[in-house]
Amino acid sequence: MCPVGFMQVTAASRSIPQGMLTGVAVFTAVAYLGGRFFCSWFCPTSFISRITGIQNTAAAKTAGYFVKYIPHAILAVSVIASFLLKFPVFCLICPIGIFFGFIFAVLKIFHVFEPSANLIIFPIILTVELIFFRKWCSCICPVSLIMRLIAKIPGYKIRPSVNQSTCLLTQGLQCNQCANNCKEKIEVTKADKEFIEKCTNCMDCVEQCPTNSILPGIKRR
Repeated sequence: MCPVGFMQVTAASRSIPQGMLTGVAVFTAVAYLGGRFFCSWFCPTSFISRITGIQNTAAAKTAGYFVKYIPHAILAVSVIASFLLKFPVFCLICPIGIFFGFIFAVLKIFHVFEPSANLIIFPIILTVELIFFRKWCSCICPVSLIMRLIAKIPGYKIRPSVNQSTCLLTQGLQCNQCANNCKEKIEVTKADKEFIEKCTNCMDCVEQCPTNSILPGIKRR
């Protein structure tokens, strides 16, 4: 289902992998509705961050012009390198690929009783990426980039919705619990372009709102 993997395999094989089309189409459709939903609910990086307490940090709003285009550059280099080397290069360092590679290595022990070095190498790589690249999700990951680009397409979107009549912040009172607890540092009450593109639908803002003014909803954006 990974669109980055699809692009790399296409470049490496010089042909469109027909078996991946359905999965990528489903991923695209859900990303269109839910934005970066994958980042909160399915990405192994988020899962490991929660159980280890090592949190990925959001990109600073004051990041330089070139910093926000790092994922674009990584995506382009990955596809070009895959074409030249005939192998999906980014998968070698992608936390998603490494995580499932580790799961495969574990299952291989029970299936054919063949332990491999991947049981040690993959966890080390994941740990290094989580500790030293804590901005992986917001500043590096090309999968997150593609979901943000898909989220830009106008239409119906599933996002948390703020009830302005009960929200303390919109009434001029000190609160801002939603933004303070948002891992992406999004101003949830504004529901602007940044909110639509960056929201991961983690629903932390829904849980932390003291007046229950934030609820999941479907709106046309």
